[in-house]
Amino acid sequence: MSEEVNAAPAEGQAAPAPTETSWTSGFDSDMQGYIENKGFKDAGDLANGYRNLEKLRGVPAEQIVQWPTDTGDREQMLPVYAKMGMPEASDGYTRVLDDNFDSNVYSSLADQAHMLGLGDGQFQGLQQTFAEQAQALITQQEEANVTEFDQWQAANSDGFNAAARVMSEVGMSEEQVEGVLNGNKAALYDFLAKVGGRTSESKIIQGEDPGGSAFQMSASAAKTKVAELMGDESFMKQYTSPSKDVRAAAIRRMEELQKVAAG
Repeated sequence: MSEEVNAAPAEGQAAPAPTETSWTSGFDSDMQGYIENKGFKDAGDLANGYRNLEKLRGVPAEQIVQWPTDTGDREQMLPVYAKMGMPEASDGYTRVLDDNFDSNVYSSLADQAHMLGLGDGQFQGLQQTFAEQAQALITQQEEANVTEFDQWQAANSDGFNAAARVMSEVGMSEEQVEGVLNGNKAALYDFLAKVGGRTSESKIIQGEDPGGSAFQMSASAAKTKVAELMGDESFMKQYTSPSKDVRAAAIRRMEELQKVAAG
């Protein structure tokens, strides 16, 4: 409380009693009503209340987020997402997936992350988990393919040897043959391409008599082919291969070509 100073009394008159004023008199009526309702008795009470609020809050005002009444409303949640580190647009996320990962798939993931309000750090962690799981699936599939092929080979040794012989006959190297027999798709496609590219030599490839109607190679063409194969490093590896099946197919092919070349 404070006392209001009055003018000095006239001589012979008693001094008037001091007029008391409230410590909230400097506030507007709304604030005065608020202070009264809160029970603050003086300015010290008000200051202590503010200090206790800061202790309870524990963080500066700029770090406080007002929680939305409807957390399912994305518009209401945007301030919360922003505080959690969500960029303004999906292209603002930090990419941790390597460059071999499909860009369109990454963009779809980033768009979905932004729609869900993920922070940049959260999305980086999600990308890392995605990459690890994708690699685990690839490894699991490769192991399953190897196991399946090994089981087939064990049960079909004759078929395995026949397949190796056919592939060597179309000019595949030992490495390529091994790749196909081990389930390598690229090697398999190369094998099919070689088969398609050698249809004009179909009888020689199969080791049959080239005198049939399907054989179209002339003697001069056969001589050229013999010379070409003699200079072909891949063919010569097959021709001198320690594998009997691989070597026999190459020798048979050369013998058939030499027969045609001889006329």
